Amino acid sequence: MYTLRLLLITGLVAGLVQSSAMSAENWGLCRIPAFQFLADEPTTTATELEADSLARSEANILRFYGQATLKKENQRVQAREILFNENTEQFRASGNVVLTTQNLRLTADNMSFDQINDRGELSNTFFQLSERHGSGSADKIEILDASRSRFDNILYTACDTDDRDWHFTGDGLEINDESGIGTARHTTIYFQNIPIFYFPYFQFPIDDRRMSGVLTPTLNFSDDDNSHLSVPIYWNIAPNFDTTFTPAWYSERGFLYNSEHRYLFQHNKGQVDYLYIEDDVENQSRWFKKWQHSNSYPINNISSSLLLQEVSDDDFLSDFDRLIPGSDEINHLDRHYRIIHSGQNWQSSLLWQDYQTVDSAISITGRPYQRLPRLRVNSRFKRQQNGLQFNIRNELVRFKRESSINGSRAHLTPTLSWASSNSWYFFKPQIEYALTDYSLDNNDPESNSIQRTVPIASLDSGLFFERVTGPDNRWLQTLEPRLFFVNIPFEEQSDIPDFDTSLLTQSYANFFRANRFSGADRIGDTRQVSLGLGTRIYDNRSGDQLFYARMAQIFYAEDRKVSLSGNTDEDERSNIIGQIFVNPNPYLTIASELVFNEKSGEYPEKDLSINWAKDGAVINLEYHFIDDRLEQSILSFVYPMNQSWTLVAKYHQSLLFDKPVENLIGLGYESCCWGLKILASQVSDDDFEETDQALFFELTLKGLTQAGKDIDTRLRRVVPGYRPRF
Repeated sequence: MYTLRLLLITGLVAGLVQSSAMSAENWGLCRIPAFQFLADEPTTTATELEADSLARSEANILRFYGQATLKKENQRVQAREILFNENTEQFRASGNVVLTTQNLRLTADNMSFDQINDRGELSNTFFQLSERHGSGSADKIEILDASRSRFDNILYTACDTDDRDWHFTGDGLEINDESGIGTARHTTIYFQNIPIFYFPYFQFPIDDRRMSGVLTPTLNFSDDDNSHLSVPIYWNIAPNFDTTFTPAWYSERGFLYNSEHRYLFQHNKGQVDYLYIEDDVENQSRWFKKWQHSNSYPINNISSSLLLQEVSDDDFLSDFDRLIPGSDEINHLDRHYRIIHSGQNWQSSLLWQDYQTVDSAISITGRPYQRLPRLRVNSRFKRQQNGLQFNIRNELVRFKRESSINGSRAHLTPTLSWASSNSWYFFKPQIEYALTDYSLDNNDPESNSIQRTVPIASLDSGLFFERVTGPDNRWLQTLEPRLFFVNIPFEEQSDIPDFDTSLLTQSYANFFRANRFSGADRIGDTRQVSLGLGTRIYDNRSGDQLFYARMAQIFYAEDRKVSLSGNTDEDERSNIIGQIFVNPNPYLTIASELVFNEKSGEYPEKDLSINWAKDGAVINLEYHFIDDRLEQSILSFVYPMNQSWTLVAKYHQSLLFDKPVENLIGLGYESCCWGLKILASQVSDDDFEETDQALFFELTLKGLTQAGKDIDTRLRRVVPGYRPRF
């Protein structure tokens, strides 16, 4: 399947332009202006005039001529002649008039100005701005008052004045500093002297205040039914409430309505999303809706959050996955309401949670339980001066799922620990007592009430050895052995349903956890010792960590009978996990993880990543292997060829299926005042049966508007170290 996507730019109609984004633009590729703006000087309200010659032409009229200069409030007017009225504080300047401020330099043939009423007029003007590298001209500029001005027959650009790659012209332009809005009439935007857009009337922001307007449209061409045109419309309803409507027309499916509503109040905020389409292909109404809300209360440290989402059918998220980020990986839509209280000694939370299973092919037993509700109350007691610490975790939850065993679970875990540590060791014995009570429905009547009590004893300890080594004793090396002992007696648990429990994955951190299961439905019996050994190398001069390696293995004294499958684990030792992290300099990072099976002599899991980044250049090499399930290799890089051109690419191949996972190649060009990004992609679906090919374009007119962030967002996600230059 081949897809072509074009991201179109609408110039100043892109209403949500933030001044902060503009200030971050790089004007380093532009020529340095040949003039200087007015330096920051102490503000004075008095008018100062000086000239080569002075005469009184009429009563109260002073004539300054020959290099005449007027200064007031960090503004300076220079001209061959200035006529100044002492009574009205009006003046008229003529002959090579130059108006200079800290941010503006403007030349004109003539200028008249009323300083009391802030009204004036300039003719045949040319102006340059210190911010946004802006410049332009106008036949006439009228200053209507302190906040409003009007331009006739304006030309504006952010390019160098003698090399205008883009500019716009307009019959009229009004600027209102008080409202932060500019209004233009009969405006044409030119790129490379070619008119690309015409607008009879539009408004745009002149500062960081948001305003309503049309955002960047997206045009998508495809050989399937996904070809569409979407036009986002932003509505700034109030300072704390806005809406973005994105109507889209799909060539085969019809008209799709997409809206995003945001609100913000003193103690709460949220967002409501709604998508709806009368699908001509499926011949039915289809929709997706989502509401996120959060509250924070300054009293009693209470906060809450709400998430509600629902979809009309199984295929909506996959058919419109580009409209809902990450939706292609969603199997169950989470809906919940949570209240949290954080006190000095206690933290509590109350949760109501259920799910909508998106894929109806998932069996009932593969779907998560509802929690209606779940109450947790956990202590946060401080450790005593003698090292003793007592804490308790409490949970009460009601589980519900269709055609399944339902019920309530109360789980209490008091914990007593003692910790001692210093620069060369740590030692922490701990005793837990897990008390669990089940009240079940739809079960064997004799097993509707189940109680379980399991003691858990553990000891975590480690040592730290150091030595100075290397050339000129430049390195500090540590040796860090670690021993973790766990003793949990066997307790029959096969009659307990699995509400929310799973076996933990093999990882270095999980090797030093007491329970090998997540959740409370299984507490794994074991008598085990986990041994770990690590070493680090530091640079004595800078303190930077140059090298870190560690490995761990678990040794079992007994078989493990508790499981989710009913099988007994008879292995006497676990796999060996080894990790290496190398940072020889600030630019290079090497990380590797290996899982070694002693029985088979094989490595069921292997991971390697090499990352190098310096001065905007990036190279990444990755290899991932999981026995019989995944084997992939990745090469990605960012190469700034010069100040203007950047090449980025990613090669991500499945060695197991001999097909691409995601291949990308992109090219970015940046000049003084505009930039272009092109990205081609090749992506396979989850089953590696189909491959989607796409082509993206993004054009940026710096100082005017910017394209959507589709390319940058995608490259940041898939190319480690990628940083957009514009």
